[in-house]
Amino acid sequence: MAQGSSSAVRIASVCAAALVVFVLWLLVDAGAHAGIGFFYSVPAGLATWWFGWRAGVATAIACCGLYALGAEIDPVPSFGLTLAARALAFAVVVAVVSVLRERLIVLEHSSEELEAIRAALTPSSLPELPGIDAGAAFVASEYGVSGDFYLLTNGPDNSTIAVVGDVVGHGPKAARLATFIRARFAAFAANASDPAELLTLANVALLERPGRGEELISAVCLRFQAEDSTLSYAVAGHPPPMRLPSLVELEEGRTLLLGVSAELPVATASITLERSDGVLVYTDGATDVRQGDTRLGSDGLARLLAPLVKLPSRVLVQEAHKAVLGWADRPLDDDLCILVLRPKA
Repeated sequence: MAQGSSSAVRIASVCAAALVVFVLWLLVDAGAHAGIGFFYSVPAGLATWWFGWRAGVATAIACCGLYALGAEIDPVPSFGLTLAARALAFAVVVAVVSVLRERLIVLEHSSEELEAIRAALTPSSLPELPGIDAGAAFVASEYGVSGDFYLLTNGPDNSTIAVVGDVVGHGPKAARLATFIRARFAAFAANASDPAELLTLANVALLERPGRGEELISAVCLRFQAEDSTLSYAVAGHPPPMRLPSLVELEEGRTLLLGVSAELPVATASITLERSDGVLVYTDGATDVRQGDTRLGSDGLARLLAPLVKLPSRVLVQEAHKAVLGWADRPLDDDLCILVLRPKA
């Protein structure tokens, strides 16, 4: 009902604008007619912006008719030439406004799509996980959204599977690729829980993706089993996780980005987490931020996080991303994603 009312108001506005120009034509001296006729481009432009080029063409034709009617009441010299000039001006206005309108619609749809992608890649709510205290924070880059993502899900053996990844590149293309690979991880995690196996399966899916180009992704995969507090992990070209509360990086061994080669040199390592321990995983958006010419780096990130390590996971990730943003003196060039996992007390 509201939409119909809005359309009626817009139609009335177009008609009113055309009528105002017609009345002005009748009121002004004949010497001013040359300029008045071009004001019919206003209702033609409004109709195009609100309803599309077909409505704009129809309005332009109607305005040419009003111009002809005005010329019949108050004749103008060289009527045919002046009518042709005004018709051409109306056509140009309709064409320009139509192009601008289409571009705006595309941008709005792209923005909505990117928002949907962002919500899928970094959901605001976390699932219920057995024996895990988890927290996640995400800040989009200045490009709106790039290729960072995380996944938290229940594994097939009463375990928790976590994946944090980063697509090499920026913008919608990287975000769509991140959506693809995150969905593959979620599907694989339903039947497999070994981190190295999950990374290998994702690597194969990426290499076999139809129409793929040079698509590279870094990722770290973790499995936590609450029964014995065992954390298993594997890294593929990604910054290694930090152990909490020490903020010491876990050993990662030799790693390679996903999408480089069918032979992925990746292995699963395991540690036991005490009740006061945890693990923090991040993307390089957290370390590539700059203050002047100084890059924060992993050592700088550890210094920022040191006062926060005893906070609950959900509070820790929020305070961590605030600390990183507060340290940087420029907008983020890359997404920032931070994930914390701890045994539940």
